Amino acid sequence: MRSLLLVAQIAPPSELVAARRVAGFAKYLARLGYRVTVLTSRVSGSGPIDGAERVVRTSDLLVSRLNWRRGHFEAFSGQGQGGYAEPSVLERVVVPDLSAVTWIPFALPAALRLAREERFDCVITSSPPPSAHLVGLALKRRGLCWIADFRDGWTFEPQHSPWLVGAQGRADALVERRVIGQADAVIGVTKPIADDLRDRLGVRAELITNGFDPEEVPDADADGLLDPDRLSLVHTGRFGAARSTPKALLAALRRLRDSGVADRLEVVFAGPLSEEEQALLADPGLNGLVRSVGALPRPRALALQRAADALLVVTEGARRRSVATGKLFEYLAAARPVLVLGEETEAARIVAETGAGFATSADDPDEIAAALRRLVESPPTARTNAEEYSYRELARRLADLIEDVCA
Repeated sequence: MRSLLLVAQIAPPSELVAARRVAGFAKYLARLGYRVTVLTSRVSGSGPIDGAERVVRTSDLLVSRLNWRRGHFEAFSGQGQGGYAEPSVLERVVVPDLSAVTWIPFALPAALRLAREERFDCVITSSPPPSAHLVGLALKRRGLCWIADFRDGWTFEPQHSPWLVGAQGRADALVERRVIGQADAVIGVTKPIADDLRDRLGVRAELITNGFDPEEVPDADADGLLDPDRLSLVHTGRFGAARSTPKALLAALRRLRDSGVADRLEVVFAGPLSEEEQALLADPGLNGLVRSVGALPRPRALALQRAADALLVVTEGARRRSVATGKLFEYLAAARPVLVLGEETEAARIVAETGAGFATSADDPDEIAAALRRLVESPPTARTNAEEYSYRELARRLADLIEDVCA
């Protein structure tokens, strides 16, 4: 029985989508016979994690009084009231990311202590934040095998705003190369991320996507949240998690306002909204077409996905082609038709490959309006076999990589 240390700042019971990857791997790696220890932050909450033999939660300045934006973080994670604000300007100051200051000073000593207490066979570090991989580097230098897992790129199509000065970008790229070059293997959550890591940094890179838990299969239940007389297009989750915006979608809906489509369609947003997004959705001209039902507990959100007539993915389009949001795989499990705004993205490729739906432009209101009309007038049928994206199967692929690296 191999012993694994899984390091991620966000983990269950957090409602953030990043926590689902930790949950899936911990649960199904344990069923494959691995002893799993999870090292995470108290920002994710407290309690055990299914499959993890041990969970260590460290301090984090994000949950301390030093974080003057705690209210915004709680709203973003669905725990607080009101809307969340834009990311802090400090994210453009600290290289490689803010967590290097808020979490790594606590996580790194905890990881070294755990490695002294137990001889782990392999450590898996998951980002963002990229600074999580500093923990993997430190343990690699002490003889552990190390796999670095990328849910987003580091310098490749980064999520954060541009650096204030060019020297920061050069420093960030240098840190990335020197840190990741030491890993025994790296994982990209989408093909563009894995290809970039392999081609640009010359490291062994494997593709292991995000996924869904096949045991989370609630009955379809709209619980009064959907209008039975309209085709319901549902979006669950946070736009801010993928740095996307509903502006083009709402512009498209305004174009349809005086058509017959408007009387047959509703777009329902289930999840926390930023202050700007709340203002956009409050447009009186969208009454009847657009509704927000607020943040929902996870089981209820999954049930709503299965009750919807169709499901919506919103991306940044060509600006970040590597995006395949975590919610996409829940959508595949729900077996409802999926509309992707962002035809150049990895999300669009997966939807086309699985026959789960179709894609259109992320930023052209006319093309989006045409796609919505098509959705209403000729609703597609999702013909997808999503088992390859279940964490049961993805954990097997990760286990093969672990065994190869440890060998």
